[in-house]
Amino acid sequence: MLGFFHAWADRHSLMNADAMSYLDIAEAYLRRDWQSAINSYWNPLYSWLLAFALSIIKPSPYWKFTVVHLVNFANYLFALGCFCFLMRELVHRQQQHDAENLITLRDWALPALGYSLFIWSSLFLVKVQLESPDMLVAGFVYLATAILLRLRRQRSNWIWFVVLGIVLGAGYLAKSVMLPMALVFIGASLFSVGSLRRAVPRVALTVALFLLVGGPFIFAISRAKGRLTASESGKLNYLWSINQVIYPHWQGEEPGSGQPRHPTRKIFDDPPAFEFSQPIGGTYPVWYDPTYWYEGSVSHFDARQQLRVIVGGFKSFYELFHSWGLQYGLFVALVVLYLMGGRRRLLVRDLIEQWPLLLPALAGMGLYLLVNVQGRYVASFIVLLWLALFSAVRLNNTPESQRLLKSITVVLVVSIVFTAVASSSREVGRGVGQLVAGEDPSAHEQWQVAEGLREKGVAPGHQVAFIGNSNRAFWAHLLGLRIVSEVPKDKVPKFWESDPAVQSSVIDAFARTGAKAVVAENVPSGSDLDGWQRIRDTHYYVYILN
Repeated sequence: MLGFFHAWADRHSLMNADAMSYLDIAEAYLRRDWQSAINSYWNPLYSWLLAFALSIIKPSPYWKFTVVHLVNFANYLFALGCFCFLMRELVHRQQQHDAENLITLRDWALPALGYSLFIWSSLFLVKVQLESPDMLVAGFVYLATAILLRLRRQRSNWIWFVVLGIVLGAGYLAKSVMLPMALVFIGASLFSVGSLRRAVPRVALTVALFLLVGGPFIFAISRAKGRLTASESGKLNYLWSINQVIYPHWQGEEPGSGQPRHPTRKIFDDPPAFEFSQPIGGTYPVWYDPTYWYEGSVSHFDARQQLRVIVGGFKSFYELFHSWGLQYGLFVALVVLYLMGGRRRLLVRDLIEQWPLLLPALAGMGLYLLVNVQGRYVASFIVLLWLALFSAVRLNNTPESQRLLKSITVVLVVSIVFTAVASSSREVGRGVGQLVAGEDPSAHEQWQVAEGLREKGVAPGHQVAFIGNSNRAFWAHLLGLRIVSEVPKDKVPKFWESDPAVQSSVIDAFARTGAKAVVAENVPSGSDLDGWQRIRDTHYYVYILN
């Protein structure tokens, strides 16, 4: 229920910057425009799901955001199902490893703690309302980890190696980070059989199934790029994070980062304005296929910058833990249980036994630590880490230990669930209010902007210029427009601070790009708005070009 309200309440809000590209790609698949649909930066699975939903429901522009959020909710249910399988395997494993004189978290305690962590991480780290494939990735991580556990108790069963290959291939189609993670899971499966001689043919089958599922997409993007590649997103994120290459309008100023083969074209110097109408499609071509605009770039190792990013990653992990105080409670409870267990050096062995959980958890967190740590990226790995640490708890089987274990588990679960419910009050209140009161079109500002532009003569297929954050210009997608030139969002204040003659020159430069109109958002009060028209009752304005 909480997942549904999180998805429903914010369905008309501004979406994630990546959402517009995924929607554009989904619609390219629907019209069978394969050349535009095949994209080496955006993996296809989330777009396929959006395309499927759009083809079945066929929503009007007003309801398109709602359909996207229903897909997000379906992804949440998928992740929940995968986590359910993981918890069953984990409880079964705990039962197998229980000794007569020791007690562990199992039966009701481990599932209660596990599901509480899943709900918290899915709602507040991955976020159901966020239009991205990260919820899908979380589901595949949980599912692959569960299969590792199943392999350890059904070592002679070939079918789970088949399933693992298919799951890892589907995970790669969801997001490219699952390619290195697939290597981690495949490597772990080698040690799940108990004999390398027996494991090798089974793992070879896993690799074959992975290539069967993910290989066609690798072939397609490699053919499009003219070289072997499984994804370009890792390289570009390394360029932006480590090599400090500018986004979005890279002109090749950074030493050692190469020279752009076809950069966006600068059409005005101060304030800077850029044009990018050809040859890339999409609502906002710069973000639809960033690999095109960054061809010619060269990534290089920079120890100082890499260390800076790693330090920043640790800070981000600290902020993730600090922003939700309940994780301090988890840590304190864990320390108390370890001390009460009195296992000392045996604790190391207990932790090593949890390697099917610890290995993917640490590998995933380490991968993102090198480039960019965000809650939605690492949520599933944080959950796996906590599950591994609590699964290693071993207490002497006494009435006092049983009471302690039950008391700590109940306090933790109640705290997490209370935090999740209390922090969801806004979403629940808004969602219930919308379901009871019905639709309020004024709340859908992006649709209001699209309809307002239509009323002023801007029609689907037209090209426009934008003074604002083009990554979140969903009004353009809803109306079927293309943004072909812009003043970047960080230079917008400079545009409005310029004198009217300069502003007029920038608008003339926009007109020469073939733009039908110039749209601006968040115009500062007191700005010269001669020639500008407000778009309905929104904070957007339009300047119609001759």
